[in-house]
Amino acid sequence: MELGLKGKVALVTGGSRGVGRAIAQALLAEGASVMITARDPQRLAAAREQLAHDGGEVRAAAADLEDDAAVRSMVQATIEQFGHFDILVNAAGSVNPADFASLTEAVWPALFEQKLNGYVRCLRHAIPHLKTRGWGRIINLAGVGGREAGAITIPVGLNNAAVLNLTKSIALIMAPYNVLVNAVVPHIIDTDRQDETMSLLADLTGQPEAQIRQERLNKLPLKRMGRAEEVAAVVAFLASERASFVVGAAWHVDGGAYHGI
Repeated sequence: MELGLKGKVALVTGGSRGVGRAIAQALLAEGASVMITARDPQRLAAAREQLAHDGGEVRAAAADLEDDAAVRSMVQATIEQFGHFDILVNAAGSVNPADFASLTEAVWPALFEQKLNGYVRCLRHAIPHLKTRGWGRIINLAGVGGREAGAITIPVGLNNAAVLNLTKSIALIMAPYNVLVNAVVPHIIDTDRQDETMSLLADLTGQPEAQIRQERLNKLPLKRMGRAEEVAAVVAFLASERASFVVGAAWHVDGGAYHGI
């Protein structure tokens, strides 16, 4: 199915690895040009080189989403290098599980800097440009933790629930400009980031990592991890002309993990 992304330009945060890189690859495969961003310049450069080798116009700009000036520069660099952009994919900003007792006043504000506040900064600087285009897409990634409470996933849940609310609200603001805003909700995707999460959960619970991994998979109807490219395929669709009547939705790519209506 032709998605109609040729000539479009996408800005993908968190594009140096895992799901973010798979999203960049999927958009490139559909003919879009892509700017990838991430905090680690070396990892970012390696990702850009590999993506370019696979084919398509891809560039990179290092940026820390906790720094508003850096986010502004990232957006401006995209406009300067491509002349414009049409698609923003917020795929950066991981949040770690944590025991509530460890969430002191000193650490609490920082819990929201990468994910929620990082997304807000990207939106703040991207929206004025997208409004002028008359066509645009914004896709925010928000984990299943935003739908369900958990004893050691409070930071995860709060960030992702806020992103889902933010997505719906920004969708209402941007729809009159033909900029369609949606969320994609992945869960247990087979990436190095997921390995890091499993290790943290093992430390917090005292259970073997292999046991935690198997217990989580057993709860999924499909009984397996998702693949980054499975998330990327849904993002590419939502970024396309084919999703021209999808506004403020949250598309789950979670193997059936979420049982809500």
